[in-house]
Amino acid sequence: MLYDVLSILINTIVFPGLVFVGIAAWLTQWFYRKLYARMQNRVGPRFIGPRGLLQPLADFLKLLFKEDIVTVVAREKEPILMLSLSIGALIALLSMLPLSPFPLYTENDIILAIYLTLWPPVALILLGFMAPNPYTVIGSSRYMSLIIVCEPIWLMTILTPVVLATRSGATPAYSIFSASLYAWKLWMNPIGAIVLALTLFTAVMVLQCKLMLKPFDIPEAETEIVAGLFTEYSGPKLAYIIMLHDVELVVYALLVSYLLLGGPAPFTLTSLPGALIFIVKYLAVIFLVTWVKASTARLRIEQALMFMLKYVLPLSIIAIILATFAPIP
Repeated sequence: MLYDVLSILINTIVFPGLVFVGIAAWLTQWFYRKLYARMQNRVGPRFIGPRGLLQPLADFLKLLFKEDIVTVVAREKEPILMLSLSIGALIALLSMLPLSPFPLYTENDIILAIYLTLWPPVALILLGFMAPNPYTVIGSSRYMSLIIVCEPIWLMTILTPVVLATRSGATPAYSIFSASLYAWKLWMNPIGAIVLALTLFTAVMVLQCKLMLKPFDIPEAETEIVAGLFTEYSGPKLAYIIMLHDVELVVYALLVSYLLLGGPAPFTLTSLPGALIFIVKYLAVIFLVTWVKASTARLRIEQALMFMLKYVLPLSIIAIILATFAPIP
């Protein structure tokens, strides 16, 4: 009993819990901002800390200790509750991956994983309606339109490697834990390589949509609707919104690194080669997301929906059909 309690505490608080996620989000945000700046011939964070390493932390703390201004018709505590639950759901998802020293997994745990990834978009949609304002309502409506299209694609994106790994003999069945351990072997056969390549493309595209990055930053288009669904938020609430965004980037990139790229395979995470390989794969996912953002311009809402429905959704459907029915050598 004591061992179980300690393992849960380590999972939720230390690694891969809140401490690890907080540090990873801070370092990832610095790398992301530096990389994005370089792609646009800028410098990026520079002054606070060595090479601007402490700039994301300084930005977060600055907002965290500012006055929390709440309008008369806005909700005061509910936004913080929803954002906290969403961050907790993402941390719980990490406990189901081989990244955790005490992984929590079972057969069919993909259902729980999908449920946990639904928390952040639901929370962000509700934020706009918790602070009624024409800009926040429009932003939430736009984001909800994107999520209605993007979430089925995201569901198929994480379900495809799980189905393929289960058909190839990974146990327990339909578990993101076993699929993460088996993913690198799927690249060894032609069908697996084709399916994972298609899924990797859809994963990068759908992450741009879920994270509201260009060309899908329509819900917070500054030149049109100020800051969209975040217009009425400042101080601690805005700090939590930024933190949720950064945690989403970290968790989804880790999930893609494991499910589609095999994590530290063919080594283990506890070995130096495995740790280096895993970091390279993780940064490669961040690079792809940043490259798409830096090389594209914002789409209109109807253009974004049409692109996802016309190109990305069919590819995700093809991938999951191949994963389900194609013969596995």
